[in-house]
Amino acid sequence: MQRVFVWFTVAMAALIAVLAGHLVTAMSAGGPVAVPDVPAYLSIAQWVGGDGLAPTDVPFQPGYGLLVAPLVAVSQVSLLGTQGEVVHLLGLVVNTLAAVAAVVVAGRLGFVWAQRWWVAGAAGLIAAVHPSLSSASRIAWSETLLGLAVLLAALAVAGAALHAGTATSWRWWGRAGLLATLAVALHARMVVLVVAVVMTALACRISRRDWSGLVGGLLVGGTAAAVALTLTHTWPTARLNEAAQLDRGVEPIVTVSGQLLALGGGTVGLGLLGLIAGLSIAVRLVRRWPGNKTGSPNGIGPLAASALFVSLGALGAVVLGGWTLTGSDRADALLYGRYVDPWAVPLTAVAIAWLATRCARRRRDSHVLAISAAVALAACAVVIGAADAYDAPSRRIMTLSFSPAWTWLDGRLPAVAVAGFIAVLLGVLLAAVAQRRHSETDPQATIPPPDAEPDNNETPDDDETPDDEAVQGRMATGPVAALGALVAAALALGATATVLNHRHLADVGAVARDQVTAAHTVADAVDNDGLACLAHDRTSVPDYALWLYRLELPEIAHERVRLSAGDRPCSELVIADDDLGERCTNARHLIDEPAASWALWHLPARKCTGV
Repeated sequence: MQRVFVWFTVAMAALIAVLAGHLVTAMSAGGPVAVPDVPAYLSIAQWVGGDGLAPTDVPFQPGYGLLVAPLVAVSQVSLLGTQGEVVHLLGLVVNTLAAVAAVVVAGRLGFVWAQRWWVAGAAGLIAAVHPSLSSASRIAWSETLLGLAVLLAALAVAGAALHAGTATSWRWWGRAGLLATLAVALHARMVVLVVAVVMTALACRISRRDWSGLVGGLLVGGTAAAVALTLTHTWPTARLNEAAQLDRGVEPIVTVSGQLLALGGGTVGLGLLGLIAGLSIAVRLVRRWPGNKTGSPNGIGPLAASALFVSLGALGAVVLGGWTLTGSDRADALLYGRYVDPWAVPLTAVAIAWLATRCARRRRDSHVLAISAAVALAACAVVIGAADAYDAPSRRIMTLSFSPAWTWLDGRLPAVAVAGFIAVLLGVLLAAVAQRRHSETDPQATIPPPDAEPDNNETPDDDETPDDEAVQGRMATGPVAALGALVAAALALGATATVLNHRHLADVGAVARDQVTAAHTVADAVDNDGLACLAHDRTSVPDYALWLYRLELPEIAHERVRLSAGDRPCSELVIADDDLGERCTNARHLIDEPAASWALWHLPARKCTGV
């Protein structure tokens, strides 16, 4: 009981520290990151919260905005002259709560999987510092919630395996289906979660009662997601049409390789180990498929079932991301981390639990390490070979998990790829040392493979039993040192990346703040002159600028025009480049944006003379 109290105290202190750190960062964050995603998500929150017009042509899903909307409504943001920074802060508060919840769920998963407190602590600490949660929460977009959704769905699958054959297992499958489909409302790529949970259920040969729970959860969640997409007019039609293009050549192979290397490098190999371990379970189940009967749980414990689910989802995300990333020449498109980042913490936790329970001690499972190293080596070779075609500057927010390498190596793609391979190799070597030491320490132990974990189906008492003490003793003299070094390396990389990312994002937020200073003048025109629309020159102003202005001024319409083609703007106030006066002789310069190449102009009679 004393040990449980100590662990509880440490866990609560860690959660309070994480919560405080995120809140302090949110309060000092400054403006939103200048990408279309962020202001578009927040514009949905403003509209649903009653503080703005309905946004048009939103290319992103509404789930994140719907979660922020109640805070917008309660806070009465519309009473402010300009609203962008306040709404952005509310979005970061939602992210903070999601990040703290992810730490709790990751710790719970670690304990359910391995039945060891130190694994739970390691999983929670990884969730606290990994940039997919710790840095993504500083950006007002849905990535933090996506990571939480994967963790929650994995916990539901683990609960279903833990209660397999009981009267409550169907409820756990229902929760898994519900969470998977609701996640689609956060981002369209989360459809891979739906596929993963169905494939996991098929592999587990769940009963008809369990299928009724899963299908019910899928229907309820799918209906809610469809209603949200319909009411907000955010169906991903353009993305689907783009994904349907088949003439992509071999480029998807290159981008898939880069994502795998980014996953491995950002987790010191643990993410890649977890992925390969989960896929090895899938292969083993396929081999055993003819001999199993429907309704038989296949002897799959919580760790194996969750590892299978998480790895299938991650593989789907990598393939889908590799397909959609083609056509870009930015360096980060080749080592893209964002699309697979929601799976980074779950896969890392899978790897830690898998190593801790010594599931890879048998010969057939030791191949996981060799395959992981081989995949990283092949991916590194592919990335280096294709690097010359990706010569545009990288976008830092797409490579948060491995940002130290990008920063210290000045964004040189081949060097970053080599650094990613070295990180994976380090993790594989430490994992191999842990297995070898355990074999030398406890040569008589019979360790079940990942697809048969009877000890995980038991719920231990809070008090330590003699058997627990014996296990902890063997672990203390066996692989703990190597596993501890591996976890420490992952924590050090995550913490370093988090610090670097927050510094960078603070600078980016300051720039974004100084790109929409003219919004105050436009707000005065709205109040005093009844201005109802602000025009944006399409040829000289980037698309994200319109969303930044709309975030500050949601109560008026924002329209894009092409002044060079003679289009008539919707009002006399126009956002255009600093040289508009040379093209439109009647244009009067009002306010220049300090950190942008555009300014606020006045066009009398809504006409550009000289075009």
